[in-house]
Amino acid sequence: MNYDLVLFDIDGTLLDFDMTEKIALEDTCREYGFPYNEEMLNVYHQINVECWKQLEEGLINKEELAFIRFDRFFKKFNLKGEPIEFNTKYRSRLGEGAYLIKNAVEICKILYGKVDLAVASNGGKDIQYNRLRKVDLKKYFKYLFISEEIGYNKPDIRFFETVFEKANVISPERVLIIGDSISADIQGGNIAGIKTCWYNPKGIKDDKAIKKDFIIKDLMELEKIILG
Repeated sequence: MNYDLVLFDIDGTLLDFDMTEKIALEDTCREYGFPYNEEMLNVYHQINVECWKQLEEGLINKEELAFIRFDRFFKKFNLKGEPIEFNTKYRSRLGEGAYLIKNAVEICKILYGKVDLAVASNGGKDIQYNRLRKVDLKKYFKYLFISEEIGYNKPDIRFFETVFEKANVISPERVLIIGDSISADIQGGNIAGIKTCWYNPKGIKDDKAIKKDFIIKDLMELEKIILG
């Protein structure tokens, strides 16, 4: 066995966040009586990605993110509302949306009991716990590492130091992280000195400037990587 601990990102790796985001935004807009269309989704998605990048870089915190993303969204479409209130309702709907990535359950079943599994997410605690329960994935994970509880976000080394402490990791090189985010998962793994696996189902062009130990398009490829 090459690994003592395997870390899975949640959004975009185990669960389809794009679908969750789409439905949550549409439902919240309709509750407020706002018009809704694909342009609004695309603009919000871009704003959200930019805000999360700032969060990962330590430029803003989660409270600021909650306000900024919808403040910018409202201004872009000339909408009237309170960004924090809208964010609260939106987050509530995020917690209701849980859509599995292809083969997420299957690979967890295969690995369960053979290697310690954990999730490592920058999402909110209640949202992620609820979504994992809804798709019956929570039972496969020995540890749940959520940034809201830890106090630091990937790729901050302190996130991974907390993981090492809680999971009694002696050899970081025997830890593998799987995720779709180059900036959070792969760079974070590199900073922490663990092995990295980039989940790239869409075949995005590889930026070879950032080291990746493995690249996969299907989660089932992990069976060979982890179990040999």
